[in-house]
Amino acid sequence: MLVRRRIKMRSDKRGAAHFEMIISFVFFITFIFFLFVVLKPYNTSTLSGAVILGMYDSFSEEVTTNLTNVFLKANYSDENSNPLPPGGCFYVELQNEIFAYALTESVVTDVNDLDVNSSIGDGAPTSNLNIDNDTEVFYKVAISPDFVDDGTTGCELVSNYVLGSLLEREVISYKALGAMTERYNDPAQYEALKAELRVPSVFDFAIITSDLSNVSMERLIPDSGDVVANDYILEVLHPNGTIINARFTLMVW
Repeated sequence: MLVRRRIKMRSDKRGAAHFEMIISFVFFITFIFFLFVVLKPYNTSTLSGAVILGMYDSFSEEVTTNLTNVFLKANYSDENSNPLPPGGCFYVELQNEIFAYALTESVVTDVNDLDVNSSIGDGAPTSNLNIDNDTEVFYKVAISPDFVDDGTTGCELVSNYVLGSLLEREVISYKALGAMTERYNDPAQYEALKAELRVPSVFDFAIITSDLSNVSMERLIPDSGDVVANDYILEVLHPNGTIINARFTLMVW
């Protein structure tokens, strides 16, 4: 009688163990189903969307430049407001410490947006902003490494000047976009550019804008397969100081 009870108890334990295995298996299958239905690891559009976000960050880093804008009021006179002799140009000493970005090249216009020859001389703790005009009082000054100085030198120092509020920001460089376009359209450099933009080797990409001439990074898109695209509106700086808002479409397939 005792032997029969032991056999029955062992049989009950084996049955409970099988039941627990079945329950565990059901939970495992449910979890896998959840992953496929909710997270959709098979969804290539989700992956491509993540690739585009990473590509946009890298694209911005590659083609971004800095820009400083400031309004200048300068009387062509010495520190005692005595008029200086006609010389055609003057310079003011800019304190480097008040600027977030380095004082590199300049583009200067008068209040009528007419270009004025200018240049910036390297210095510490000040940099000289040379302006080839002694007839105006108010000037719009833009400073960026994307500009080319006019080489204006040999000017008279003007201490009687006032700077307006500084506007310093990052913008997209038209020059950098042109250099990237050349690399994109060169078969020997395309793969290296794709790696720098963090686009996986299994994908291709394009950067399209209709607002800028000479900027076209397009290639044949296959009929089959998913294409994911995002639009961005960005400020683009031209070498002459002009800024425009341009729409960029980033595509991955």
